[in-house]
Amino acid sequence: MTLAAILAPLLALCVVARGMGFLPVLGGATAAAMLVDGVASLQETAAAFVLLFSIGPVWFLSYYQQDRGQERSGPTVPFFALGLMVVLLLASARSGAPQFPAGLCVVLAGLVAVTYRQAMIWQWAGLLTCINGVMLAGVIEKQVMVVGVAVLAGCVISVLGGLYVHRVMPRVAVVRASGRKDADRKSKPAEKRFRGEAPLPSDPVPAFGTTRLAEEPPRAPADEEGNETDKPAPKAEDDLA
Repeated sequence: MTLAAILAPLLALCVVARGMGFLPVLGGATAAAMLVDGVASLQETAAAFVLLFSIGPVWFLSYYQQDRGQERSGPTVPFFALGLMVVLLLASARSGAPQFPAGLCVVLAGLVAVTYRQAMIWQWAGLLTCINGVMLAGVIEKQVMVVGVAVLAGCVISVLGGLYVHRVMPRVAVVRASGRKDADRKSKPAEKRFRGEAPLPSDPVPAFGTTRLAEEPPRAPADEEGNETDKPAPKAEDDLA
């Protein structure tokens, strides 16, 4: 029994506690546990798919804006998974199992994450954790059919989860671009936001039945000396007198 196989269930508990962030570390430990006993075609193929299913979804999620406030479950879920692992270890020790059930412990942690977590991202991480555990158990027992079914299930879960994320979550580039547009729009003065008579979409629209009054041109100030130009000119007879 290798150290990587012992660390895999502990890393699976970290996935249950913290979500998708620990999935690449779990994939690396699972691949190391597969390759440490020997290098065969089955082990190499399973390790490659484990790394693909562990790193690919995390890289894909980095392009989308995640909602941090979705998961509100209590902190007792990882301890519940740990208790189930202890029960499984005691049961396997009594039955006289020759090897440490690392794959089954990883599968158990993934099932706990799927059952007790509400957010879809956490459940996606739990299903991929189950795939890692099934493939690890198949490689340890040298079951080609089990590894093949796990690879097919992992492909389906990865594609369906990616389609759901693409449909529901906004992209990071789009969110940043909209934030820049809003900042530029707020930084412009109000008098420069009109072009002609039509307001921009962000400006308030006048109420129904009201029209915008045209600004009247400023009037010239009244003549201080009076309207002397309106007085009639003096007659020539008065000048002769």
